[in-house]
Amino acid sequence: MRFRATIGIMATAWLVGAGGGAASAQAATSTCTWGGTPAAPTGVVTISPGLTNTPAPGPLKFEATGVLDGGGRCTGRMTFMGQINAGSTCLLASFEGTVKGVPGVARFWGEGGPVVHEFLYDKDGNVVGADQPAVAPPPADDPAYSSCSTAEGLTSAGFSSVVELF
Repeated sequence: MRFRATIGIMATAWLVGAGGGAASAQAATSTCTWGGTPAAPTGVVTISPGLTNTPAPGPLKFEATGVLDGGGRCTGRMTFMGQINAGSTCLLASFEGTVKGVPGVARFWGEGGPVVHEFLYDKDGNVVGADQPAVAPPPADDPAYSSCSTAEGLTSAGFSSVVELF
């Protein structure tokens, strides 16, 4: 479980740094927006078959794509392609796959529901960034708003995110 070990290592490193431990070198970071802003989300997530309130019996096809903004490595379009793992629901899901469009970023892994936290990895499995997308449900007057409770499930949604690249 390299991903879980990475989470533990990152949490420990953060606690040491936050607690005023020994000075350490910090990598330069870039902060970007991905898929617009919370007030105007432009990112698109698609799921097939749809995600429901019942745990998924197997992996679901997942894609998230949106424009990066912020200059430097934060330009162009970033796309996640992968799967939402078996057992996931609309309330809590885990997902993983490949990343296209950002030099030095090859894979992602994350967990969450309407608010998510994802780690970004290079081709060697090193953590090279993170993002925290917020999934924007359709407007309340849209019949798809309650799609998690239907047989078809949630098949698409909008999102916006802040991405930090190390």
